[in-house]
Amino acid sequence: MIVADASVVLKWFLPDEPGTDAALELRTRHVLASDSIVVPALLAYEVANTLALTPRLSEEEAVEAWDALLELDLLVSPADSDQMRRAIHLATAAKVSVYDATYVALAEALHSDFVTADVKLVRKLAKHDVQCAVRVL
Repeated sequence: MIVADASVVLKWFLPDEPGTDAALELRTRHVLASDSIVVPALLAYEVANTLALTPRLSEEEAVEAWDALLELDLLVSPADSDQMRRAIHLATAAKVSVYDATYVALAEALHSDFVTADVKLVRKLAKHDVQCAVRVL
């Protein structure tokens, strides 16, 4: 089981970026049930916002991408109070957004790996006591 953030999931619908092949491999492993992808509920908002606002996609293409995401049946986890406290702590300590820290807090709670394409985030987290493996595509 892994926790993937929006930077990974968006590569499934906005190809031709660094890390796209690795992101697609994660998706394939999820579809084949060889590895499950868990995401916090906020992923829906982050992905929908990017799909809607990217000039690379028409509105119709953005909606098609959204529908394709829903068909993947990612495991969606609402953040509990302890996870949000941890996310706030990480955000404050590492100077990252609570949005980014929420993914890490979820991965810690599930004893899972956190996968991202955000190299800057990984660098910031490396300086702090993160209780999960952090992988960059």
